[in-house]
Amino acid sequence: MNRENPLFGILRGRLFAIFAYLVTILFVTVLIITSGAELSYLWLIPPALMLLLAVMISVDKFLLFTVFLVPLSIQLRFLIPEVSADLFLPTEPILALIMVIVIFKAFAAGEIDRRILHHPVSRITGALLVWLFITALTGTMPLVSFKYIITRIWFITGFYILASGLFMNERTIRKYFLAYLLGMIPVAIYYLIMLSGYGVLKQVNAYAAIRPFFNDHTALGAALAFCIPANIYLLSLKGERSFKRIFLLAMLALFSITYIYSYSRAAWISLAAAALLVLILLLRISWKIIVPVLVIALIAIITTWSTLLIQLNQNRQGSSLDIQKQIQSIANIRTDASNLERLNRWSSALRMFEERPLFGWGPGTYQFNYAPFQLAEEKTAISTNWGEGGNAHSEYLGLLSESGSPGMAIYILLLFVIMKRGIVLFKRSAERGERIMLLCMMAGIVTYITHGALNNFLDTDKISALFWGMTAVIVSADLRSEKPESKSEA
Repeated sequence: MNRENPLFGILRGRLFAIFAYLVTILFVTVLIITSGAELSYLWLIPPALMLLLAVMISVDKFLLFTVFLVPLSIQLRFLIPEVSADLFLPTEPILALIMVIVIFKAFAAGEIDRRILHHPVSRITGALLVWLFITALTGTMPLVSFKYIITRIWFITGFYILASGLFMNERTIRKYFLAYLLGMIPVAIYYLIMLSGYGVLKQVNAYAAIRPFFNDHTALGAALAFCIPANIYLLSLKGERSFKRIFLLAMLALFSITYIYSYSRAAWISLAAAALLVLILLLRISWKIIVPVLVIALIAIITTWSTLLIQLNQNRQGSSLDIQKQIQSIANIRTDASNLERLNRWSSALRMFEERPLFGWGPGTYQFNYAPFQLAEEKTAISTNWGEGGNAHSEYLGLLSESGSPGMAIYILLLFVIMKRGIVLFKRSAERGERIMLLCMMAGIVTYITHGALNNFLDTDKISALFWGMTAVIVSADLRSEKPESKSEA
């Protein structure tokens, strides 16, 4: 924060100290007088004021503290099952406050670098938010949709816009991801303890063993698929002390073990896709080779589709404690309840899209609308007649059903631009450290580009902090690489 700002001088000066003492005495007096009345919520006001002052004094440090809390945050519905409006505590209220500060900094104080707001990634993100707002107005449940959009906005303002500015200093990038990884350590240990509490690490208990920190094991797997590239990035940094390097290695081992025992097949596939991207970039394989290979593979799949479908229907391997069998169960579309339910959700999303192809049913409303679109022959043992099962299990089909074809198209364009800028910067950079950083960031994003086909978690703080944080790294690197004349023009 600019120390020449008059507000900063007030907050640091005697006037603020006197004001703080007076406010404290006033609240203590009020609480004593009203101790017998139903005014217990007043206890929340002093902590809220302290929170506001902390954000105003040092919003950058407060963002890092929030990132540390993200893996440890708990969904309100795990504390109050009957709650109607769910949110993550304590991170989402903090992010809402950060959002207000960032908006003030951007439009009133002019303290946000305008180049961030005008970057192609930011423009497409803004276009996506605008389209979500339009589809909220035309949707079936506007209140649900507006809550969904506001949540997305405070994720983006904190983890992307504010972070992009802070990441102009590369040391902050290290602190950001280290903060998240440190917060993930107790979560990973907790998960392993919960599993081993049943005697042996058992996949059958994996689904809910991570609660209340994550909704289920698939969300944990998605987060760990991000964490592993981020951890490798921190390990690659030069000049680190031996103790810190040993600590980072131990942390990587912990996350790798937890990742394997998350039993999340989507997470396994996503990290394999990231490894493939890394291999392509490191070996400098030309797109002139990659594209023809993909076309040939697609033609082969189409021409042998009948045979492949017969083989898939013959696969009856269900979920298993054996890693090899668990991998085989990925292709089981005949008896595996998880796979079949995912197909049921996708089919429902496509039918919803067919009925409302342009505007969709409204952001965040899939779970309230998909029940009538289920077919009896596609339901599984875990299907519900009233559709209480959750989302579409696909970031792409979820947007398609909720915000129509433009919503999904804008999101895919956003992913394309992020990756394109990352690849261009990677190829253009001559500095080893920056190349490794960009490679790890792109690897992390690719895990979710892949995972997003099978699940959707961008409406959670757990994944948004990593997805938008890694996007912010690419954008800040892009801005740092600009020539001086283009900076002055901006």
